Amino acid sequence: MKILFYILLGSFLLSWNAAQAQLKPNHYTYQAAQVQFWYPSEWEVSEAERVVTAQTIDGALSMTFSIMQADQIEEALMELESIIQTRVTLPQITAEPELVELKGMQGVMTEVEGTMEGKEVQLGVFIIDSPQNVLLVLGVGQKEALKKYNQDLNKVIQSIEPI
Repeated sequence: MKILFYILLGSFLLSWNAAQAQLKPNHYTYQAAQVQFWYPSEWEVSEAERVVTAQTIDGALSMTFSIMQADQIEEALMELESIIQTRVTLPQITAEPELVELKGMQGVMTEVEGTMEGKEVQLGVFIIDSPQNVLLVLGVGQKEALKKYNQDLNKVIQSIEPI
């Protein structure tokens, strides 16, 4: 009888979770960081090796969500400097780092300009102390793409929340 009860309970929970997922269309749950976010229906989202990438279909703008090898935001800032130095040519911070709060999670954001793969880009950098660890959200795009997708980009950032 207990086995039947557990089977029924498990079936109910699976059905309930599926129903909850349908109630929030265009939401992605990033289990490694214990956060979820909304994304526009015209964007593509993929996850590989615990890194989530959300990008426009034309590839002009992308956002990468990844777990940093740091226990605190201060350590993450040092790791971020190393990441930017290896991926961006002539990086320049264009906005002073600013403390932010996203749905109860503390973080730091800043902006960086530089060149990636021969193209001038702007980066929006968010380091968030998520429920499990430190989350890096890195938005990358050329100026034209940032203007075009500015509203969507802001909505994605504002939608990040713990699960």
